[in-house]
Amino acid sequence: MNKFYVTTPIYYASGRPHIGHAFATIYADVIARYREINGEEVFFSAGVDEHGAKIAKLAGQENKEPQDFVDEMSLTYKEAWRVLNVKYGDFIRTTDWRHKKGASFFIQKLQESGDIFKGEYEGLYCVDCEKFVFEKDLTDGFCPDHRRKPEKTKETNYFLNLKKYLPKIRKLIESDELKIFPVSRKNEALAFIGEEPENFSLSRERVKWGIPYPGDENQTIYVWVEALTNYLTVLDYPEGERYKKFWPPDLQIIGAEINKFHTVFWPALLLAVGERLPKEIFIHGLFTVNGAKMSKTAGNVIDPVVLAEKFGGDAIRYLLLSQFPAGEHGDVAESRFAEKYNSDLANGLGNLFERILALIVKYKENFGDFKREEKLDSFIAELCRSSENNYRQKMDSYQLYEALGVVFFVAKKLDQYINQNEPWKLFGKNDLDKLNQCLNSLIFGVEKIISWLTPFLPTKAVAAANVFKETNPRKLNLFPRL
Repeated sequence: MNKFYVTTPIYYASGRPHIGHAFATIYADVIARYREINGEEVFFSAGVDEHGAKIAKLAGQENKEPQDFVDEMSLTYKEAWRVLNVKYGDFIRTTDWRHKKGASFFIQKLQESGDIFKGEYEGLYCVDCEKFVFEKDLTDGFCPDHRRKPEKTKETNYFLNLKKYLPKIRKLIESDELKIFPVSRKNEALAFIGEEPENFSLSRERVKWGIPYPGDENQTIYVWVEALTNYLTVLDYPEGERYKKFWPPDLQIIGAEINKFHTVFWPALLLAVGERLPKEIFIHGLFTVNGAKMSKTAGNVIDPVVLAEKFGGDAIRYLLLSQFPAGEHGDVAESRFAEKYNSDLANGLGNLFERILALIVKYKENFGDFKREEKLDSFIAELCRSSENNYRQKMDSYQLYEALGVVFFVAKKLDQYINQNEPWKLFGKNDLDKLNQCLNSLIFGVEKIISWLTPFLPTKAVAAANVFKETNPRKLNLFPRL
């Protein structure tokens, strides 16, 4: 059995999850479910990043200990993934003992590489981003993401000799040995390497809320470095059976804002300790909401749990993944969710299923079996065959938006097929052979749609499959109109 290890970023536990977090996690979940359905042994990791100066600051503002603060935030992510029907293999927290142990071991391995040196850093640091920034990254002196001025800082840190690894990383990316897609994000990574970035800091000097840097009690591991190691520590690195079985990641899903950390810094760290690199990194675009970047300051953060309370977990999975192709940036208008829900799910898919089920229930007394493929209409047979190939091609290349397009194209064709063949008239004319072929074809098509939608709508697809098996129309009502 082939293994498949897929990861999402671990989200910073400074606030509740929003639709950007939900998008990446649902994306990974759909791929994991698809791979599992196709017989692979899948491990899907999720989690939260809980250390750093920002966490300590936010906890202090609420008169809480940092650990208590992140304990509460961690629960909000687990609850969101439960509501959205996300089935991860494990949920890693960077305050877990196993993570602290694995991250410390990783740093010790880095020290043994001979490419770590102690030096002084003087410059700007954005606490909200938890990263060092340069003047060119700022807008009128302010961080463009958080609208605050970075702090001037001067401290002694440990650094990785990043420049040593840049030529090899460039070669790996250019050759697609380390495959980064879409191509636009690959080009961003190569452009960043071309700028010859400074050596990468591994530690912070005055940050107390973090993992102590091995061998130096005055330093903590830089929050970005120890966060990246979660992809190892969730597998019980360095001795765990999961690590031995599933490493390296087959697919890492990240957002465009953390491109360089995963396509340049992360490979450099892995090369330095002699670990195998991820096979593929998929970088999805960023959400804006009503044309503006999503932020607490702008007041336009969308909570996926609130959406799920209105539309249902499976419906939100569909609504997020069907907004725009994942490799592109896109805008979301919450006000249009109800319109899309009604048009695509209630009046579209749900209505089609109701129509087909009603026909089967009405005429099933006349036939013993609707599922003999030799009685399929050749048009429906060819439609499903070609669509199956197209669907699998899209899913295998992680094009979920496009795969959904294939499914809904078939649904539209089935609806048209009912209108063109008018089964009720066939029954009235006593053309039972043609009616049998028509109903066989419809149920064959709807079963294909259900199977294709199972990774996307795991709860609703199973419910639909069971209802069609029982042919009980009163139990369907998958997507009630809002």
